[in-house]
Amino acid sequence: MRKTPMNPAGNDVHPRPGEQAGDGGEQEHGQITGLTRLLELQREAGDREAALATARQVLERARRLSAHRLTVATALRELREELVTGELWDEAREVAVETVQAYAALSAEDPGQRFWHALALDEVAGIDLKLGEPAGALQAVLTSTGMYRALAGEDPAFYRPELLRSLHNLRHVHRELGRLGDATGAMRQAVDLCRATRDDDPGWTPKLARALDCLGRDLEESGQTEAAVAAMKESVALYGDCPDSEETRADIHERLGIVLNAMDRNAEAVEAAAASAALLREIGDPTRLATALHNLGICLQNAGRTVEAVEAVREAAEVFQRLYDEDPGWAAGLAGALGYLGLLREAREQFERAVTSGERAVSLLERLHAAGEGDHGHELAQALHHLGRYHERLERPERAFACLERALALYGELAQRAPERFRSGLAGAWVAQSVYLALLGRPGEAVTAAQLAADLYGGAAPAGAEQRAGMAEALSHLGDRAANAGHPERAVRATARSVELYEDLAALDPDRYLGRLADELDSLAVRHCDQEDHEKALPLLERAAATWEDLGHDGKLAVTLRRQLLVLSCLHRDTEAVTDRLLETADDPVDAFTTLGEQLIGVQHREAALEHLIRAATLWEIVAMRQPDAPPAPYARALSLMATCLDDLLRLDEAVAAQRKAVEILTSVVGEEPEHLPLLSWALGELADYLRQTGRSDEALGHRRRAVEIDSGLAARDPALHRRSLAGSLTDLGHLLADLGDQAEADGVLARARLLSATLPEAGQAP
Repeated sequence: MRKTPMNPAGNDVHPRPGEQAGDGGEQEHGQITGLTRLLELQREAGDREAALATARQVLERARRLSAHRLTVATALRELREELVTGELWDEAREVAVETVQAYAALSAEDPGQRFWHALALDEVAGIDLKLGEPAGALQAVLTSTGMYRALAGEDPAFYRPELLRSLHNLRHVHRELGRLGDATGAMRQAVDLCRATRDDDPGWTPKLARALDCLGRDLEESGQTEAAVAAMKESVALYGDCPDSEETRADIHERLGIVLNAMDRNAEAVEAAAASAALLREIGDPTRLATALHNLGICLQNAGRTVEAVEAVREAAEVFQRLYDEDPGWAAGLAGALGYLGLLREAREQFERAVTSGERAVSLLERLHAAGEGDHGHELAQALHHLGRYHERLERPERAFACLERALALYGELAQRAPERFRSGLAGAWVAQSVYLALLGRPGEAVTAAQLAADLYGGAAPAGAEQRAGMAEALSHLGDRAANAGHPERAVRATARSVELYEDLAALDPDRYLGRLADELDSLAVRHCDQEDHEKALPLLERAAATWEDLGHDGKLAVTLRRQLLVLSCLHRDTEAVTDRLLETADDPVDAFTTLGEQLIGVQHREAALEHLIRAATLWEIVAMRQPDAPPAPYARALSLMATCLDDLLRLDEAVAAQRKAVEILTSVVGEEPEHLPLLSWALGELADYLRQTGRSDEALGHRRRAVEIDSGLAARDPALHRRSLAGSLTDLGHLLADLGDQAEADGVLARARLLSATLPEAGQAP
């Protein structure tokens, strides 16, 4: 049976209509009492229509007893309840307002009616919220909260719970109005009230925990994350002392993990997310456990714990799979877990596994998208974008291209519907497509794709930081694509504009953009070098080097210093200071100076190249003295490049000596490291050429024969890879035999070379 509202002490403070003593009207009172009991029976039977009609009759008869204002007020509350149940909101509000007025008059004469006055105000506020009038609700709740505060001051034991309830109501109304600051203020008052009461009554622990949880949510949403974390941590600790609080604790731990992750407090985020997953596993709630494990995987990855992240997200995908097997409605959750699992496997360079996860995610999202079950176009486009990247890492540009074509179509549809939201996604897909087009040998189309990306970013208004960053990235790619397509001036313009944008961005957010600025300064320097404008390249490299040094990125600094040395050498400037810095910075100075020498050979600066190659060889010899087991292949590479320089400088005897030493080194290692056999064959051929130029063709013949022997063995094991090299070696041997006057053998060797060349997939003219 429905109970009459009670005060917090549990005592009836308001009799039902018809049960109130008074002067006269006994017959009317009796009829009201009978109708009230009928109303209760109708409510219990669920006959809402009859109950509403009876409530109207109760009020009509109560109004006849105008002297009995309490009876009228109570009848008004009964009718309001039925109107609310029937969702007749407009009439319910009229009755609720009249109820407030009735209790206002009663409480002015009888302070004992203030609670009912406050409660009537709460009821008006609830109806106002239903009617979409939060401003009216706020005024009502502010008034009732003040009344509860006064009542709690007079009788704390009875009315503090009502004050707490009212503060929660006040918070709710403030949130409806978007006034997070005021909502936070209400919850701070609630927390203070709970703390003060809990000192004497431990039973208030759950109330304090809930108030702190609500405060944490408000603080988080208003951007006060440090205070939010403190509130949530205290809340979850208090709930630990409360029975049957596992689900609530799991929820708070989950939200705490998300907030801490966003704050880059990775270790704490992992701890919170793991606690949420553990509680949900204990409860046995697979639906929430799947999401919690997914979140844990994200936190673990951001903490640099990729192996553990893979395990967490793999388990999340397994849980989602079981849910999906029973209910296909879980397809989106399963697709999300599989998509992130693909990203994690990419981070571990497990590209085949990444493809497997990515293809499954795409398949699920394609079905959802085709069925029109929710708006999954964006998720599908992103999944295709990622899948394309995995294929690209596996050197499958055609498959990557196909994925991006589908993603582009989806992004195009999305951008038509919501340009500002999806423009950047469409532009990013065009950037990726430009990369794949370049890999497929379609440089002109690659330039067009990169230009489309830049144009999309350029069309955004207003151009915020994210848009400018996207524009800078697109222009960087446009510079690369234009350079590869043979448009150096366009490459310079695009890269210079990218530098300008990154300069502005780095001034606003140096931690995020200084490194990208240094990268782009490097790129612009390379563009100028492509045009042989080394004067313009040098200051750009100096700025980039200074930036890398400030950032402490020695690896990047070493690459920039090597480029700087190249430019200084081309300008015939002093290189000593930069050389010393490169020696101090490079992880592998032998490789750094060898690569520099090779680059200088490519731009015809042989004397400078020789200087740096000699330095590389000397550095290796120093290393070998300290580490006798140092791999000798880098030394052989430096010596071979030295021989190339010496040959070009017509210092033939020195070229022979350097190349002979390289051959000796490679010969000593191929027994244990047969992967160097192709390099040894090439080195033998180079040595034979140098000997032939010095008039020592007889000595060259032995080296040529040995090169043919090596290439014959390699071609027997892997014809597709080594037959072309064997054909070249045979041709060189045939010509050398002819020079030595052994025409018969020369003819046989050359005939064999011609026959072999004719069988090659793209055979050229026979030698």
